[in-house]
Amino acid sequence: MKRKALNQLARDPRFIAGIYNYCDRWCERCPLSNRCLNYAMEKEEDDGDPEARDLTNKKFWKKLENTFRDTIEMVSENAKEMGVDLDDPNLQAEVEAQERLERRRAAKNRPVVRAAMAYLEAVDKWFEEAESAFHAKGIELETLARIEVGDPRGEYAELSEFVDVIRWYQHFIYVKLSRANEELETDEEMRAFPKDSEGSAKIALIAMDRSIAAWSGLRTALGPDDADGILDLLAKLSAIRRETEKLFPRARAFKRPGFDQ
Repeated sequence: MKRKALNQLARDPRFIAGIYNYCDRWCERCPLSNRCLNYAMEKEEDDGDPEARDLTNKKFWKKLENTFRDTIEMVSENAKEMGVDLDDPNLQAEVEAQERLERRRAAKNRPVVRAAMAYLEAVDKWFEEAESAFHAKGIELETLARIEVGDPRGEYAELSEFVDVIRWYQHFIYVKLSRANEELETDEEMRAFPKDSEGSAKIALIAMDRSIAAWSGLRTALGPDDADGILDLLAKLSAIRRETEKLFPRARAFKRPGFDQ
């Protein structure tokens, strides 16, 4: 995006400051996407190529890199206008950068974050093993459609929704818990103030709530044959949720810009 266009977008009063920091990144389903600067920037850059929106595709990351570069250039220009030299060695904060790196490493070793990674991997394994169950369900719904019994279209749509929700939040939970634990404040006096860690923990908890609901629905939709595997995943996710609420007791009360205000 051209810097001029980026500056114009950034000045638009309809955008809610910081709304994108504590969202679930599911822009297509967000009721506030029209008030999000990040979403507007993505729409400006959208050339209609689905590969540019695919996290596993090189085009997506190239597009993201360009967005970051344009944003940094804009910030540098604004800083110069304010008489701030971002290249000043005193502002490089190498020590802080090293501390952040160490916090990131420590965060990934926290039990709750490791548990989130284990859940992520277990979900992949479950879907691999459940291929036959989904195939059987598909045949069942096709049969019902042919004989015009029940509501196979509705059942299929519901089943797809459960899978979409589980898959969308599968990695998201781990990422947000990692972020929350990087910024976890251990000083009791400082924990009295709202923190970025609480916002990250809150959206992770919301993702867990929605995932648990989706797994419960999927368990009912597929029937008892796959109940044990789903129950195990529900137990894992419920344990992660309990531990997150214990580590971040104020997370549920965190006010996310736009969403909770």
